[in-house]
Amino acid sequence: MVELYVTEILSRASGERAFIMLLQEKDGVRKLPVLIGPSEAQAVAFAKRNVHFSRPVTHDLFKSFADACGATLLNATIYKMAEGTFYSHLVFKNGEHEFKLDARTSDAVAVAMRCGAPIYIEDELLNMLCVKEEWENAISIPITLAGTDTLREVMQRAIKDENYELAMKVKEELDARAQGSDVREASSEGMNN
Repeated sequence: MVELYVTEILSRASGERAFIMLLQEKDGVRKLPVLIGPSEAQAVAFAKRNVHFSRPVTHDLFKSFADACGATLLNATIYKMAEGTFYSHLVFKNGEHEFKLDARTSDAVAVAMRCGAPIYIEDELLNMLCVKEEWENAISIPITLAGTDTLREVMQRAIKDENYELAMKVKEELDARAQGSDVREASSEGMNN
């Protein structure tokens, strides 16, 4: 397991209302970009800056509840990524009993930061998904994290530059997303009937 910490919250360049939470390994240079929404970005940013409010916000309330129940947060763990979504759990200990709660990665990170608990990821998963390079204030991210509009632009640029290998990889990702949305739409239509 590799320990991570939040380095910064970046706003996306596209028109989408999304942010990138950038996690870095504690004793290394690999970085993991996680796409999150505006309210999640705010919750993590407040925890990073140690901002406290007169009334508890959701993650503070969750921490208070765990404390009142005698549960201690041991860690937050990012354990997989599937279809562009990270999966995490919070590992608690209450007396001799240890248990896990499924959590969105942004929530797991926000709670862990408030509790002073470490954030972990499997080394192999980090290796597979980490940022590969930084250049002129731009970061390269795994193709599964990029927005659809961004992927379309990258594909057009790759075709123009005759980088057909990259264009094909991007097309495969776009096709997979299109098939996924067709399946989701068909399944929601079936539920409505």
